[in-house]
Amino acid sequence: MSCNSAIGLADRSGAAFGPSPNLKWLWKIPLAILNGLERRRQYNELLELDDRMLADIGVSRTTIAVARNSSFFGSRDSR
Repeated sequence: MSCNSAIGLADRSGAAFGPSPNLKWLWKIPLAILNGLERRRQYNELLELDDRMLADIGVSRTTIAVARNSSFFGSRDSR
């Protein structure tokens, strides 16, 4: 019996460990966070406008509040 156990350790083909995960989507996470922060800033700026200015652009405070409180995956339930 041979003591050369290095042969078994040297064979590290990809089939033995399975395919590597595809991480190409990972760069989208920081962009989604930045997009959410930008939208929140815009909603807050709209809420700083007075009612006359909001009426001029055809938006109500309720519409802004609903849009601001909706999450990325749909509207949240407040229960």
